[in-house]
Amino acid sequence: MHPRLYNTLRYALIVVCGLVLAVPLLFMVSGSLKSAQEINAFPQPLLPETPIWQNFADAWNYLTPQVIGNTFIFSLGIVGLQLLISLPAAFALAKIPFKWTAVILTTLVVPMFVPANLTLIPLFVVTFQLGWLNSFAGLIIPMAAQCAFAILLFRQFFVTLPPGLIEAARIDGAGWPRVFTSIALPLAKPALATFCSISFLTAWNMYIWPLVVAPNPAQRVINVALAPLAGGENSVISPAIGLAGAVIAMVPVLIVFIVLQKWYIKGVVGTGLE
Repeated sequence: MHPRLYNTLRYALIVVCGLVLAVPLLFMVSGSLKSAQEINAFPQPLLPETPIWQNFADAWNYLTPQVIGNTFIFSLGIVGLQLLISLPAAFALAKIPFKWTAVILTTLVVPMFVPANLTLIPLFVVTFQLGWLNSFAGLIIPMAAQCAFAILLFRQFFVTLPPGLIEAARIDGAGWPRVFTSIALPLAKPALATFCSISFLTAWNMYIWPLVVAPNPAQRVINVALAPLAGGENSVISPAIGLAGAVIAMVPVLIVFIVLQKWYIKGVVGTGLE
């Protein structure tokens, strides 16, 4: 096949796939500006006849600044604690030789195959006995402790660091903490961005755990606050208000991705090349 024709077909396929993937997003943004009649019409108009910005004001009555703040505390708390736990553990497993490495790695992998629903009740019982219900400690710490994936992800990155680099630092008298903070961490920016993006998005989208552990309005997070807007057979809330709430909830995640995009793509490409 001629290279020019090949490139044309390749870019056409990429554009078609991009449009297909963008359809749900465009539907959500368009629907958030429609009236209830336009949302329930069949076939549904592609664009609203008259954009109804009041839908966003109505959705904001449910997604208050306190709810947005709670969700940031919850999401950033999980990301921060997981980084604090997983980075030193991953570096030790990758670069400090000791005989129990294989056993520890196997122990980390096994819980990842246990469905999350099976651990919900034991986690709730432990959280209740610790007196952490309706608190940020109960929201954040049990989820942050589930960091096996983060340890394995960072370990895989630290394994790829040149052994000569570490040995040179050790010969110059640097201890393991100095090697970790001055050499390994600065080189781990792509892996850090990749993990932070994934972990923040996962925490931001959590629904069951915050609903079970902290239904109190003082600790309510965005997905729990969005639940009444999801509508239903007897709901009096317009689906357009629910879509407006979903657009508002999407904005912080989009900002995080845009900020970390450069390093996130480097991390994904680097992982693929390795």
